Amino acid sequence: MSIPASAVATVDQRVEVEIPEGLYIPPDALELILDRFAGPLDLLLWLIRRNRMDIRDIPVAEVTRQYLAYLEEAQRRNLPLAADYLLMAAWLVEIKARLLLPALPSSTQAEDLDPREELAQRLQSLAQIQAEARALTDLPQEGRDFWLAQNLDVADLPPPIPILSLEQLCRCWADLQTRGATRAGRTELAAATPRPPRWSLRQRMLEVLQRCRSALRPLTLAELLPDGAADPMVVGLSLLAVLELLRQRALRLLWDTGDETGAWMVSGVE
Repeated sequence: MSIPASAVATVDQRVEVEIPEGLYIPPDALELILDRFAGPLDLLLWLIRRNRMDIRDIPVAEVTRQYLAYLEEAQRRNLPLAADYLLMAAWLVEIKARLLLPALPSSTQAEDLDPREELAQRLQSLAQIQAEARALTDLPQEGRDFWLAQNLDVADLPPPIPILSLEQLCRCWADLQTRGATRAGRTELAAATPRPPRWSLRQRMLEVLQRCRSALRPLTLAELLPDGAADPMVVGLSLLAVLELLRQRALRLLWDTGDETGAWMVSGVE
């Protein structure tokens, strides 16, 4: 497609000779465009692709005009240009001039080569490198598209929380009531021990956690009851405190097979 010199843009293969009204162009738009190119050859390849030109048959005059227009606009905006951009401009002008010169009758075969051949080879090499780079980028990448499975040591995993049935919880509740009442009847401090007027679940959780962490062995549920505690409210709060600490993985639940019947025991988590 031939683009006239007065064109300012092409939209869907339609040439625009005037900037549409209301179109806002940021002052740093050209600077952003130049920053995205890796060098003058990359800018030249972008111009060729944008105009859908054939790399093997480059219209040097049109490409040179657009390339120089970019450089002039960059200089007008006081944007720093590397020497490579100016060198490429000089090379394009040289190729354009050589194409305009008539071939001499005495020219050798080497001199008859198309002056655009070297530029086309460089552009094709750059296009191939960019295509391979995109192909590598599209490959699955660790941390972006997939994650490697870690070898987990079973010993490092937290112990699973035992699943207790409603029947087991009821037996624990009955056992706590029985043992709590027995301990309260045996101890002489049962009647003299002052008890806070109000018990809270948070208070019992802190007391149970401190008791388990200070103990040198796992404790039974009955051993976690306060001295002289026979009140069902205290026993119930103690059981709820143990269950909540187990849910938060602050305690471990163990099954003691030391006696014939067995018993649930708890210990602190290190």
